[in-house]
Amino acid sequence: MKLVSMIDFVLHCTKSVDEMDNSDLLNQYAYKLDKIEDYANFLNQPLNLSMFVPAIEVDGKWEVLEKPKESKYCLGDIHSGYFRRDLEQYQQAKDRVLFEGFELTKVDDLGYYDLRNETAIIEVYNPLDAETEFLDILDNGLYKINDLIKYAPALTAKGQELSGLK
Repeated sequence: MKLVSMIDFVLHCTKSVDEMDNSDLLNQYAYKLDKIEDYANFLNQPLNLSMFVPAIEVDGKWEVLEKPKESKYCLGDIHSGYFRRDLEQYQQAKDRVLFEGFELTKVDDLGYYDLRNETAIIEVYNPLDAETEFLDILDNGLYKINDLIKYAPALTAKGQELSGLK
């Protein structure tokens, strides 16, 4: 399921309400309005790096997490639970990602990065700083989830759940 415009979402909701039993129209329309409001709130969320890749915020900076490999841990760290802790932290961060298939690639030492998936390359400046706005360098207009509609990114299970598109 991909991110869709508000118009497409409203039309989808209208269709789903029309297919319901006509015995309780008031509840049907209340249900429709709740879904529309929830989706509008979802689209209005400010973007951050953890929506694209597994990342956690530490002291005002985003730390991109890679899946821990047991082979990179010494035996003492494995027995002490560090590997399990890091794996759980990675999995929790991965479960919070809203958009599928993105990778973050550093372009240069000036703070420019590419967020890439199969259909889009979004050039961003300093995405690791959690204090600054998420900014698309090419069109300077990437601030909220709604601004991503033009890229039609696929939603993860979490993204589908939060958006109401599931």
